[in-house]
Amino acid sequence: MGSNERKERERLFRQNIIISAAEKVFMSKGFENATMDDIAVEAEFSKGALYTYFQSKNELCLSIVLKGLKVITSEFEKVTSKKTLNLNKIEVLSSTFLEFHDKYPNYIFAFSNYKQHRAGCKFESPVLEFIDEENLQIREMIKQIIKDGKKDKSIRSDADSDKLSYILWGELSGLIPYFLQETENTNPVELYNYTIQLICEAIKTK
Repeated sequence: MGSNERKERERLFRQNIIISAAEKVFMSKGFENATMDDIAVEAEFSKGALYTYFQSKNELCLSIVLKGLKVITSEFEKVTSKKTLNLNKIEVLSSTFLEFHDKYPNYIFAFSNYKQHRAGCKFESPVLEFIDEENLQIREMIKQIIKDGKKDKSIRSDADSDKLSYILWGELSGLIPYFLQETENTNPVELYNYTIQLICEAIKTK
């Protein structure tokens, strides 16, 4: 292993330690109350070392979003390989995201504040580019499911695969965080499942 490769592995290792520390601090104190000093203490790094890797709390939260997106991408890839009607795959994607929500509350917390943190990055952050790439990869998977669904005749032939990929990923990733924040008297999971059911009914072959 060359010196450059060792340095890169060390950099990624330190970044992951800092991100994991930020997850714990944000969940325990809330984003607004957490400080870079708190994260430095949790990570057992100096505050200056944190700024070597991340320029702000906002970028750290975006790094948590990216980490969560990579997990979802991996789980969604398993769904695309299933031998079933493609309309059913959309339902499986929705249930997969529910499992993700239950298993990774830290990532859901980050997702729910994504727009705020993206707006808070007043500089060119490579994390934003990586997030856009991950979102594109997920939308491409959904788009392919729609196209294949037209072939197996489980999805309407006039369904716009490109537009639906945006709609479905937006609903899958945005509904649960939104309902958890805004809904008081209704079960957010029931609302989520009902919305996905309506979408599937609208696009399935009659």
